[in-house]
Amino acid sequence: MGVDWAALEEAIRVTALRHAAEVITGHPDQDFYAIALHGVSTEESESIAMPLLALNSVQALERDRVTASREELVERGEDADEPADYEDRSDAQLEDPVEAEDVTLEEDSVVISDAEDDDEFEGEDQDFDDEEDLDQVLASLEEGLDQDDSESFYSDKWEPSDWHWSSIDLCEDPAAGIWSDAMTDLASHEGWEPTIRRYYGTLVAVANSLREELQQRTTADLVCYVADEEHAEKLLKLCLTDQQLSKYFPQLAQLVEGE
Repeated sequence: MGVDWAALEEAIRVTALRHAAEVITGHPDQDFYAIALHGVSTEESESIAMPLLALNSVQALERDRVTASREELVERGEDADEPADYEDRSDAQLEDPVEAEDVTLEEDSVVISDAEDDDEFEGEDQDFDDEEDLDQVLASLEEGLDQDDSESFYSDKWEPSDWHWSSIDLCEDPAAGIWSDAMTDLASHEGWEPTIRRYYGTLVAVANSLREELQQRTTADLVCYVADEEHAEKLLKLCLTDQQLSKYFPQLAQLVEGE
């Protein structure tokens, strides 16, 4: 039993195009920047799966990051900024209020510090200022690192499984089972590696087609690719334009130029 690779490519392309167009059209106020085909492992296994479709927009990425940051603060027991429309649950238990104690200040109990005490306070103020300056420097450095990490290929920006639209099935049974069985059977006769390489070539062709057909539907520069951590560099070079490589993954672009 063989695999009609041209028919498989067309089936995935048409289905992915329809699903992606529906999501983009359904959210006209969002700028979609990435589409990915993922979920296909290159490691040998019992079967070869059909890919999942994932999309993300600039707005969804920012919103999900804010939500994740708020949840992280809550887990650490720190206060998180509450949304303007936040309300306590009606069954929330409030802590017992602490009763205020009457405090009486007698005139003789008020002490005015002398000059030496003033000097000590000034020294403490200077220490506080130094600590605040150091905190600002560290915060600035941390912010810079976070910005770099947030743009790297291994950040949530480019990880399809972390996206708002992350797992859209392109083929349902029985069609998915038929294609999967055909590729798995081919791999058992001709070898896993050549079969999966041919399959990934098909997915790359679909990704390139999606970029060409969907770019006009979004104002953002649309990046379409096949996602796989073990072969990320090779797949990005096959899926992205030279301009996109230089813009989003400059280190990878330098490697390409050096070859």
